[in-house]
Amino acid sequence: MVECFLCLLFDIRAEWALHRLTQPTDYGSIAYEYEKNAYPLALADVWAGNSETEAALTFLQQDDPQARESLGIDFYSGFVLKGQIRKYFEFEDLLEPDYRDRMYQVMDWLTKTDPLSRDASPPRKFWAWSEDDCTTLVDCRNTDNLRAMRETSVYLMAEETGNEATRQIYQAHLERYVSTLLDIGMGEWDSPTYHGHTTAAYLNLYDFAQDPDVKQLAQDGLDWLFFSAALKYWRGHWTAPAKRLNGGGSERFFWLYFGQATPPEEAEKDWIHALATAYQPPASVLRLAQRDFPKPVEIRRTHPHYENWKPERYGPAFYETLYFGHTFQLGSLAKGTGGDWQGFSLHLLQGADLNHLTVASEGSHQIAQHRNLVIWFGATSPQITFPEGQVETRQNVTFVETEQTWLAIHPLKRGFALEVGEQATHGSFEQFKRAVLKRSRLTLDVNKIEYRGSQGHTVALGPQGRGLPQVWRNGVLHDWTQHTDMEALCEALDLHLGSCSGRQGIRLLRLDDQGSAQLTSHSSRGTERLESPVLTLGILGLPLLEWSALVGSASDRDSVSR
Repeated sequence: MVECFLCLLFDIRAEWALHRLTQPTDYGSIAYEYEKNAYPLALADVWAGNSETEAALTFLQQDDPQARESLGIDFYSGFVLKGQIRKYFEFEDLLEPDYRDRMYQVMDWLTKTDPLSRDASPPRKFWAWSEDDCTTLVDCRNTDNLRAMRETSVYLMAEETGNEATRQIYQAHLERYVSTLLDIGMGEWDSPTYHGHTTAAYLNLYDFAQDPDVKQLAQDGLDWLFFSAALKYWRGHWTAPAKRLNGGGSERFFWLYFGQATPPEEAEKDWIHALATAYQPPASVLRLAQRDFPKPVEIRRTHPHYENWKPERYGPAFYETLYFGHTFQLGSLAKGTGGDWQGFSLHLLQGADLNHLTVASEGSHQIAQHRNLVIWFGATSPQITFPEGQVETRQNVTFVETEQTWLAIHPLKRGFALEVGEQATHGSFEQFKRAVLKRSRLTLDVNKIEYRGSQGHTVALGPQGRGLPQVWRNGVLHDWTQHTDMEALCEALDLHLGSCSGRQGIRLLRLDDQGSAQLTSHSSRGTERLESPVLTLGILGLPLLEWSALVGSASDRDSVSR
């Protein structure tokens, strides 16, 4: 009975997501790349098998007058490609035979040679006033998410139509991309806007690739994407540090998998790919997303330049420290916030939701972090917005008492030192205040700023050199070339030997068929059935239960086109 109840949890979220996607509405337009909003809604009606299915199929098979070169079927924009792939491969048997044949003809024509090396006639626009248009047959834009949509889609079309030369070209592209993920990460890392889009594109590849090596490639990429998402998803929020901040959506997409929050107010269009896919993330990833591991844990990661496909740009550009307490998550970048990235984040538990502290500054700055201690120092003074709670100042130290987490903020002329406490480390707020006032020390000299926390740990920040500040952690000068350290998290998640490898610090291994959390079956459209043993999936405010499944094996652009 208990197992059956737990097996319903993912189903409940999936049913709710499908319900939101199939609410009565006009699908919208198929002009330009507007299918990215219209297709998921129509595909959801087909997946659900509801009263709108026939109308949805009619909508999905209408001619596109702007796609004159491709028999009235649009294969130009990355977002459109992603939807067309799901439409053709998932619902092939429901399409009219002549339309299905026409899709095949276009895919065959498109992939006779590399469509990225062929000019479109006339060139197409992405929307009425777009300025980043391409002259090629398919989307030429190279953001991670758009590249993923293009490369997975062109590969699948070439494989389906037997255009082997193009298939091999795109298999090589995919191999390079996934190997880069496992080695140095991705250019638009942990984006609250685009991480879900990239993931959805690789779900297509996983579901429809015929070559077992490419299917394995898709699984490796998805395991990494889900692991990275699990680090930043927490109770329905997307935390930081993160790149490409202009919007949201990743937190909605991964809510379907990770739960622990009330349903998003806005439906996420990429849910259709998650509802239909056969891919399941490793159980260790869900444990990470739900913070179901021994704490505290500190990890350190690096992230690459945006244009990391250029040889001179291959390597780390961002140096992240992330600390998981029992009631908070504290993260920072050595270079702080700038451009299109956020370099500081502190989120705190508050009931079933999260609270947070924000720091804003118009000038350049550097951050040193060691565990629950931070020094922030910049060219101008920051603006700090406290989380909801009681605030008091004693001996020039500002204390903030939130529901379960406590802050001590020591002011600097152009910055601050921060210590975060909680019951597990300090007992009570009063004990935290006494310990900070008695034992902590903030010292400044011409060479560095040092903060000694109330538990004896120290962090220090010195002058910047070669783009990175000098940082001392417990008196030891930090070696940035050895920054990555994921071992503590791997140990906390009980990952198997060999999982902690590569410059990214982790590669998930699936030792057998039980190495992933089987959340749904892929047996029939419109029904999602759970088949696994007891799993942990918090939903709609329900309390979490433990998993019993096995663990599974300043040079960057300030803005980038969509």
